[in-house]
Amino acid sequence: MAGENADWIPEDVDLFRASPSRVYDYLLGGGCNFAVDRDWAEQAIEKMPWIRAAARSNRAFLRRAVVYCAEAGQRQFLDLGSGIPTAQSVHEIAHRTDPRCRVVYVDNERVAVSHSELLLATVPTAGIVEADMCDVDKVLGHPVTQELLDFSRPVTVISTAALYYIPDDDLAAKTARRYLDVLAPGSMFVLSHATLGPHERDKMKLADVLKMTKTLTSSATARSPEWILSLFDGMELVPPGLVYTPDWRPDRLQLAEESPWQAAVLAGVARKPD
Repeated sequence: MAGENADWIPEDVDLFRASPSRVYDYLLGGGCNFAVDRDWAEQAIEKMPWIRAAARSNRAFLRRAVVYCAEAGQRQFLDLGSGIPTAQSVHEIAHRTDPRCRVVYVDNERVAVSHSELLLATVPTAGIVEADMCDVDKVLGHPVTQELLDFSRPVTVISTAALYYIPDDDLAAKTARRYLDVLAPGSMFVLSHATLGPHERDKMKLADVLKMTKTLTSSATARSPEWILSLFDGMELVPPGLVYTPDWRPDRLQLAEESPWQAAVLAGVARKPD
């Protein structure tokens, strides 16, 4: 990255092992990544040339989902596995609807946390919690969370490109459920999760990249549409339901031609009933 030997880099960052958040940052065109992350990403691109398009489609879904939730009256957001802040972070998107929106980011990757702290130093309505999102008690009980979010009122929980870095199916499902169980009626859940597409050749390419993630600081797991849909149990999916990221309330009509990245990540938004 520009300034790879800069003073701000936390001392405990492993510069010799790629991390998901820094690889994702590189795929999105960001500058908060190291040579090891770029090398890993370029190897993944060789195996799956459309991985960058899939990452950007996922990020675009996040933007549209936050806009939808904010316009629906949501004023509190909890972003799990938030990663390295980029242009159009959750608080920036939400603040366009209402500057009073409150946002708590959660991540345990030191570069992501450090950059978030720098970005949010002058933003009183947003904060970062350094924690593993699986440690639900720590996240919910953290002083930043306690100060910014009122769980007696609706909160939007966001998990985009995050739960699939929990390799154990039961732990991933239980983690999501614990957050949803504490939400007040009227709260919302924004989710995206990698899945194996319908075409065998694309499945093989994605499977190869998933194997590569075992060399990252956290490995990734694609899951079935049925498993992903089950995370919304007890919630009311808003139209169009659980669909691929480019199909969730697109800003414009999609091209008729199908590309592999369009079937890489499933996404949905749901509301907790009254």
